[in-house]
This record gives sequence, C-alpha cells and structure tokens, in this order.
Amino acid sequence: MNEISLNIKKLFAETLPQAVITALNDACQDIENRAVDNCSFDDGTLRASITHRVEQSDGMFTGYIGSNVEYAPYIHEGTGLYAKEGKGRKSVPWVYQDGKGEYHSTKGQKPNPFLQKAVDESMDDILKRFEGCLDDGT
Repeated sequence: MNEISLNIKKLFAETLPQAVITALNDACQDIENRAVDNCSFDDGTLRASITHRVEQSDGMFTGYIGSNVEYAPYIHEGTGLYAKEGKGRKSVPWVYQDGKGEYHSTKGQKPNPFLQKAVDESMDDILKRFEGCLDDGT
C-alpha cells in the first residue's frame, strides 16, 4: 500500500469513528438537555430520568435519548381523547383514585412531546456537530 492509502485507512479506522462518536455523544447531550427543559415538571422524577447513550456496532453508530420512567410515553404521546393519532381511550370521562385515596375524573392528558421537540430544536446544532468529521477527523 502506498502512503495515501495508509493515511485514508487510518482516518477511517481510527480517527473518523472517534470523531463520529464524539459528535454523536455531544448531539445526544444537547437533545437530552433540551428534553429536560421541555419536560413537564411534577416531582422531578421524569426530568431526572432522561439520559442518553451512544453505541457502536459493526461500523454503525447509534444514539439513544429517553427515559426509563413507566409513565414517560403517556406524557409524551398524551392519553384519552388527546392522545396522538387517536390512540387513546375513547370512553370518557373515566375516574381514577390517586395515591392519597382521592378520586378524579378525566378525559385524558394533552401530549407534551418533549423528546421530539428537543430533536426538532436541536437539528441545526446536530448538523454543525458533524460538519468537521470529514474535514480533518475532528
């Protein structure tokens, strides 16, 4: 192999993957921060649960941002009559008992797509983070 081929191979084998991982991690952190800001505030559990991680497997890079809180999808997508794409309960109102034993009647909760909004708000910043990956490997 000549020197140019070796340099290109080194770029793609070593430098480029690390630059992509760094850019992807930074982009995911930006989205995570915005998702926390966009999230409904109750006792802070949902906000505190929003995290991200980056994985590399077989030359593919994937970033994940989300929450492991059981009710996060209901906040994000809405419930009842207000659920996105009409996927909520139609028999309304319904009554439920809270942890204090008090009864409440509801038709559902409007969606708060805090993650999608964070991605949409971050798109320009995400693209900027990846601009330099092919320039010089940083």
